[in-house]
Amino acid sequence: MSHPENLKFAFQPVIKTDDGTIYGYEALMRPEPYTPMEVITEYARLNRLNFIEEITTYYGAKQFLENGLEGKLFLNSFPAAYISDEMMEKIHELVQSRLKEKLVLEILEYTEFSEKAHNRKTLHFKQSKTGEEIAIDDYGCGKNKDEDCIDFYKPDIVKIDYKIIHNIDSDLANQKKLLDICTYLEKKGIKILAEGVETKEEYEYLKNYPVKLMQGWYFGKPRIFSK
Repeated sequence: MSHPENLKFAFQPVIKTDDGTIYGYEALMRPEPYTPMEVITEYARLNRLNFIEEITTYYGAKQFLENGLEGKLFLNSFPAAYISDEMMEKIHELVQSRLKEKLVLEILEYTEFSEKAHNRKTLHFKQSKTGEEIAIDDYGCGKNKDEDCIDFYKPDIVKIDYKIIHNIDSDLANQKKLLDICTYLEKKGIKILAEGVETKEEYEYLKNYPVKLMQGWYFGKPRIFSK
C-alpha cells in the first residue's frame, strides 16, 4: 500500500428514500494497485488492523471535508480494531465542529466482536463530542448472528446486505427475508438502509418497505474526487 497521505478514497452517495436527496456518503478505501480486501487480509495477518482503522478514519474524514461533501460521513470500522490515543488527537483536531453530528461508524459484520475495542473507539468519539452514530454493515449476510450484532452494538442504522436486495422485485424468498428483517428492526426503532440497489425495479419495490435510506449503483458509483 502507498504512503497513507497518498491513499485515495472513493465516496458513494447514500440517499433518502422519500425524496431522493443526499443523506451522506460512504468512504471506500482505494489502495492502488491492490484491492481493499488484499490490504485488509495482509494487515489482519500481521495483526495490524488498528493501522487500517486509523488511516481510514483520518484520511477518509480529511478527504470528505476537503471535497466539501454534504450530509453524513460513513466510515468503515473493524470490530476488533481501535485507534491509538496519538492518532485520535489528530482526528479530534480534524473533525471537531466540522463533522459534529455527521459521523457514522459502520461496523463490518464479517469480523469478530471485541467489546474492548468497541468501548475504546466510542469513548474516543464521545470525548470529542462529535455525536457519532453506529451502523451495522452487511446485515443478513450470514457471517454472524444478526440479532447478536444488534444486541451488542445497539446501532442507529442497519445496512441490509446486497445479496438480499439483489433482484428483490422478483425474488420471493428474499422478499420474505426482507419483510422479516424490516419488521424486527422497525420494532427496535432502527433506521433501515438497503445497500446494493442497482435497478429502477429494485428501487420502486423497496419504496413499499420501511426502508428510509438506500445506496447502490442506481444512485451513483463510488467516485474519487479531484481534490
